[in-house]
Parts: sequence; C-alpha cells; structure tokens
Amino acid sequence: MILWPSDRSGGTPSGGTLVHIGFGVDERFWAVVEEAWYALLQISEALSNPLIAAGVVLGAVALGAGGWFAAVRCGWRPVPSVLAGISLGVVLGVTFSRTLPDWAGRDQFCQLNGFSLNGSAELLNALLFVPLVFCAVLATRRPLAVAVSGVALSAVIEIVQPLTRRGLCETQDFLNNSAGAVVAAALAAGVVVLERRRRAVAR
Repeated sequence: MILWPSDRSGGTPSGGTLVHIGFGVDERFWAVVEEAWYALLQISEALSNPLIAAGVVLGAVALGAGGWFAAVRCGWRPVPSVLAGISLGVVLGVTFSRTLPDWAGRDQFCQLNGFSLNGSAELLNALLFVPLVFCAVLATRRPLAVAVSGVALSAVIEIVQPLTRRGLCETQDFLNNSAGAVVAAALAAGVVVLERRRRAVAR
C-alpha cells in the first residue's frame, strides 16, 4: 500500500476544490471526475516531499537508461522500452521512497480486503502499473509475459513493503495493481495486432 497523503476530513489537499458545472448531469459522472481530481492533487502533494520526488526522479532516470540498454540487447523497440523503464522507476520510487509511521502495520502483516475503485487512493493504485505495462508490451510485443510480470511485481512489492517499513501490505492494492496491469496489457496487445495488420496490408 502506498500511503498517499489523504485526509478528506479537511477537504482536498493544498486547499484544492472542484466546482461542479452544469445541470442534469449524472451524479456518478461528477463523482468519478472528483475522484480523479483528488487523485491528481494527492500526487502533487506527494511529490512535494523531497524524498519522494528524488526517489521518483532517480528511479526514472536510472531505469529509463536501463530500458534503452535492454532494447539494444534484446532487440526491443527503443522508445517504448525507455518509457517502460521510466515508468518502472516511477513505480518503485513512489512505492519505496516513504517510511511508515510507527503505528502502521503493527496489528497484522497484510490486510485482507477486496478490489475497489471507490476512492482516489484505490484509483491511483489501479492506474499505477498502466503506463509501465502498456509501454512494456509495445516494446517487447509479449503481452502475456508482461501482464504476468506486472502481477508478480505487484505481489513482490506488497510483500517487501512491510518488511522494509516502506508501506503496508494490502490485498486490495495487489488486486487493483493487477487489474490495471491486465487491462493495460490487453489494450497494448490490441495496438500491436493493429500494427501488424497495417504492415501486412502495406506489403
């Protein structure tokens, strides 16, 4: 679990507000918009922490360069490989650049809860692996292998976080990460198939 800075009792982070404009619009639509807006504000507030910002930047630069070398060595497409490396750096930087408060994680090693998108933190966890997996599939053109790797990475992160005091283990986070990874892999696989068909027609 990533401990996003969230305390909705005091409103949105940094005093942010979202004004609902229009009449007769479905309330569920505005609820989704508000969750997305709140999630963006949470990201902004999290990156205001110098430790998190440094971890994200260093991880993105190092693994972006690693993506380039992997592309050269393995024959992958270079641009999506670099983007996948940067995305992986962001995931690891955000995940492991924070420390838990003393009270967190004392009662149990892992909290068992189900999949949910009701909340900005839940939405962020569902989207966390999307850029990484999408770009990795475009780079390698192996959607199944990338999807499985994304799910495995999420499981490893959830186990390592409480051991290193860098986060809480939650099955909901694993399920949300995994769902996002699978959807991203499926979308990228569709792009790969369309590219292959386009090239076949061009020939």
